[in-house]
Amino acid sequence: MNRYFSTGAVAVGAACIAVSCSRGPVPDAYGNFEAVEVVVSADCNGKLLEFNVDEGYKLHRGEIVGWVDTAQLVLQRNQLRAEIAVLRAQLPETEKQLDVVREQLAKTEHELARFRALAEADASTAQQVDNLAYDADVLRKQLSAEESNLDIQTRTLLARMEPLRQQILQVQDRIDNAYVVNPVAGTVLAKYAEQHELAAVGKPLYKVANLDTLILRAYIGEPQLASVRLGQQVRVKVDSTYAGNAEFTGRIGWIADKAEFTPKVIQTRDERANLVYALKIYVANPGSLKIGMPAEVYF
Repeated sequence: MNRYFSTGAVAVGAACIAVSCSRGPVPDAYGNFEAVEVVVSADCNGKLLEFNVDEGYKLHRGEIVGWVDTAQLVLQRNQLRAEIAVLRAQLPETEKQLDVVREQLAKTEHELARFRALAEADASTAQQVDNLAYDADVLRKQLSAEESNLDIQTRTLLARMEPLRQQILQVQDRIDNAYVVNPVAGTVLAKYAEQHELAAVGKPLYKVANLDTLILRAYIGEPQLASVRLGQQVRVKVDSTYAGNAEFTGRIGWIADKAEFTPKVIQTRDERANLVYALKIYVANPGSLKIGMPAEVYF
């Protein structure tokens, strides 16, 4: 019995040594891949007339992927333009209206000058000269009053037009926002709406993320802080179950300045009680890396 136990213990010990050797160096940190996900929402209310998006589609930045029905907005814009046209038609023809008084004033001043010349030659009376001088003065005041009235009318009508112009700009902005423009280059991760459904301002339409470079969020203990720095190159290994035991090169792009408890994905009580620091490691994705995939980090 003792010989059997001794032989078994040796075999188990040899197996443990073999397994330990096959596992290689112990990773310095563990983490999971994530990406910067952008949820694209509607900027306009209405029916989705076109929506060319599906999960897995690769989209370019600035690409128009759909648009919302804007018929009511166009009608509203046309109505505002018609109201402005009505006000513009009421604008006084200032120069034409003033020309009548100017001509009368010019004719009176001409007669006044002629009669003054005649008065000097004793060919007209002072009463005639005074009457013409009075008429000229009245016409000057009439011209000044007419200019003021026409200016007030013009400025009043223009002031009434300005709010309508601003409303047209607001409606036009809503019409322009009816186009669904993809904000970032990336891959569609989720689709929340379908063509012909009603869209609303702020309602999510789809989620997109750039998968060319993934972020590995890993955690280290305080003793390891001295061995990491921003911009440092690290080795990242992914389990063979996911990517054929592949190894990648990553770059540390962010180090947390405050400690936190180990995330709940670490299930043991002892690990959860430890304070750790988060890292963001940027890794170029050849296509085999996926969001949520676990990875090991070697400094």
